[in-house]
Order: sequence, then structure tokens, then C-alpha cells
Amino acid sequence: MKKTVITLFTVFSSFLALAQESEEIKKESEFGLRLVAKLGYATLVQSDMVKIQGDVDAGDLLFYYRHPNGTSFSTGIGAMQFKANGVSAGESYFLNQTYLRIPLFVNYSLYIFEKQFDDKLQAYAGVGFYANTLLKEEIQTLGGTDKNKNQGWNGGYGFQLGIKFAVSNDFNFGLGFETQQDFSDMKKNDVKRRLEGISTVNFTLEFKF
Repeated sequence: MKKTVITLFTVFSSFLALAQESEEIKKESEFGLRLVAKLGYATLVQSDMVKIQGDVDAGDLLFYYRHPNGTSFSTGIGAMQFKANGVSAGESYFLNQTYLRIPLFVNYSLYIFEKQFDDKLQAYAGVGFYANTLLKEEIQTLGGTDKNKNQGWNGGYGFQLGIKFAVSNDFNFGLGFETQQDFSDMKKNDVKRRLEGISTVNFTLEFKF
């Protein structure tokens, strides 16, 4: 994860350097709705078990404000599902967790290949933070299913990179990469847990108001 963060920070710094040399986005301020679907993987670190790597399915519903200089702020609500298979004490199990997230991100966008794409293609990079709670957890074994609810809150940070294409004046489609990590533990009933190395491919739909 540290290598990933360093790599993204380097790319982000290069992106900002390029942005300083590029023409600013000549648009008026705008408000809009952003829908994001995410597919990827993560690692669960929990005090009573070994590290578990599993699949991540997530989605965000965000409201954003974009300044004419290309800087945008977005916040809203998100949901994430973590699924993994494992073995404990010689018994196989299936883990299914559902998280609720409240993100806050700052992005910067600039046009690329203006002449070729007629000012329709943008690259973006962003950083942000999120609050995170485990709403529901299910652990299935041959002997039955254990369920837990409301397992506490924690926080994390993330980085984003991607491109957006203007399908119309009021609609953008985006494709990007995001990496996130909890920076604190979620604590409940003497159990500590957090997610590390959350890496996803993001598919974005933006609707301008």
C-alpha cells in the first residue's frame, strides 16, 4: 500500500505541474450529481484473525460543485460490500460485510487533446477523506450463520485518477482508478478492524444541474 500511495502521489504531483502549464477550463461554475460504481479488492485486518483479502463492490451518490478553474468538491453517501472466503480452526467460512461511507473529495480537472476531442476529454486527479461504519456482517459456515450489526466507526483517506468524456453538455462519463485505506481502527466488543489497500476501478456518470 505504501508503494501505491507513493506512486499515486508522484503521478498527482506531475498532474498538478501539467495543470499549471495548461489552459484553465473555461467554464462557468456548476453544480451536479455524480454516480460512481466501483469494482476491486481490499484486505481486512482484524484483531482476532489473520489478514483476509477479498472482493469489493461499492457505489457512491455524490453532489459536487465545480469552480471555473477546474477544482471541484464532492460529498454525499456511499455503500461498500466486502466479500471473502477463508479458513479458521480448520473450518471454511464465507464473510460478507456491508459498509456505509460518507466521503469528502477535492478533484482537479483539465482538458487534454483539446483539438482532437473538441474540448470533450478531461483528465482528473483528487484526494479526500471518508467516515466509515460497518452496518452488517455475516459469517457463514457449515454450522450456520453468525450476524453482527453496527460495529462502530472509523476514518480513512483516498486518491483518485481518471478521465472524463463529455457525452453532452449536461452529461459526462468517466473511467478511473481509486485507492483508499482506513487510517484508524473500528472498535466494537474488544474487536479492532480496518480495511487496507482498497483498490478499485471506478465508472462515473455526472449529471449537471
